[in-house]
Amino acid sequence: MNTTGLSLQGIVQKSFVVLVIVLAILSLVPLYFGVLTSFKPNSAGVSVSLIPENLTLSNYTHLFTQTKIIRWFFNSLFTSTVAAAIIVYLSALAGFPLAKKKFPGVRWLFWIIIVFMTIPKEALLLPLFIMMKEYNLFNTYYGIILPALAWPFAVFLMKQFISTIPSDLFDAAEIDGCGPFRLFHSILIPIIQPALGALSIFAFVYVWNDYMWQLIVITSVDMKTLPLGVAGLQEESAANFGRLMAGATLGAIPLLTVFLFFQKYFTSGITMGAVKG
Repeated sequence: MNTTGLSLQGIVQKSFVVLVIVLAILSLVPLYFGVLTSFKPNSAGVSVSLIPENLTLSNYTHLFTQTKIIRWFFNSLFTSTVAAAIIVYLSALAGFPLAKKKFPGVRWLFWIIIVFMTIPKEALLLPLFIMMKEYNLFNTYYGIILPALAWPFAVFLMKQFISTIPSDLFDAAEIDGCGPFRLFHSILIPIIQPALGALSIFAFVYVWNDYMWQLIVITSVDMKTLPLGVAGLQEESAANFGRLMAGATLGAIPLLTVFLFFQKYFTSGITMGAVKG
């Protein structure tokens, strides 16, 4: 009976592994054809062929010589990196008292944050637009970065992470004379590094892919981000799918790089948030 049960369990596990592999391959198929199309001349169109043929670098050459893609890339990298760093720091700074300090209205404040999480950003576009116009922040890095800093999800995530840390650790530090500033930077920050790494990925991708807001606040060609610049190629290049896919491929490289760099922190950070103790 036990042997049969173990055999059945092994079959189920192997079947699950096979299913995951198949799903992974299927999810990579569009990516493969997208990258492959970026190396095809426009005359090849979007013909489906598993085996590459007539490959060319002309699409990438055009992007680097006939467009401002390097400037767009820098704009996206700069705004996403700066915004992500500030988001992570401010979210940890806000999440700490929400998780470990008892003050009047703390529960109400936490629920207000949750309510703000349910409000789509599209509903805030008009007031944000008016604010940007009032302070003359169109076509500036500030116009991209500042609205991204008020991200309720980041505060919620850090609060949940910090809640998993035993309060006795902070109580002991306060008894030893550790002030709030030192408590936050010398004790809390080293402990929640996995959580900071996970949030860094979320924040970087969040700002990088914030196409709708960037489309509103950026009109200058020099201040375009990479997603805006690549989207503009559709108008300039008409049906030149090779150039579009080349731009999309270049735009995906930083996101993949950030994920690979923070992968260890991302995995441990998610685990840390899932287990309370």
